[in-house]
Amino acid sequence: MKLSEVPINPLWDEKTKSYKNEDLEEDIIQEIVFEDIEDNHACSEYAIVFGTSRKIEMEARVKKAVELYKKKRIQKMVFTGGKNGISNIKNNQTPLEVNKENTDISYLFSNNEAEAVRMKNYALSLGISEDFIITDCISNNSNETLQNICNFINIKEGDNLCLITSAYHLKRCLASAKKYIPVSLSYTLVAAETGYFENENYKKTTLGKTLINFEANHLVRLARENKIYDLELGEGLKR
Repeated sequence: MKLSEVPINPLWDEKTKSYKNEDLEEDIIQEIVFEDIEDNHACSEYAIVFGTSRKIEMEARVKKAVELYKKKRIQKMVFTGGKNGISNIKNNQTPLEVNKENTDISYLFSNNEAEAVRMKNYALSLGISEDFIITDCISNNSNETLQNICNFINIKEGDNLCLITSAYHLKRCLASAKKYIPVSLSYTLVAAETGYFENENYKKTTLGKTLINFEANHLVRLARENKIYDLELGEGLKR
């Protein structure tokens, strides 16, 4: 079964001018969002580190990139994200009451700084030389990042590309890469763990449940709209 064929029905709400996400069961979320997302421990010349304005996730993604660099699994880190991503103050879709309930992990940066620049500065503070950092400040979501990536790095057929982001975001980034990168690559998928948004712990907080339920619905929507590669999922969704 492909992503677009998953039997859920996220609907457009004309009153709120937004999608109404279906409340999904845990096993369906697991298969849509987390299934087959594992680090194969391969080495790559480049790691694409996807931007976010949520502080806890930004720091986790940069720390993970620094960790892989120090282990010589990557040679350069590409920080991506402009000023208008979905997770910034202006565009954040998480309900206000959810953020208030989870203030310790919901903090979003409010300064007018590109996500890529913010990540770069954090990496510099962790001792990484600017020589090993590339920034893409024009992309505001994962699709734009992968559409633009060949303008920033030289990748060729058969290369391995490392993708670093939050665990629940990895499948969307992989599907975007498969659709928009014009050459055939292998991928290493690395989750930057926060302790709140992974498969084993997201249900502990309202914010975690909200983010991951949104992501599951969003993946199906994007596949149906042909905005990402329509990934094949496991047999478990054939109910």
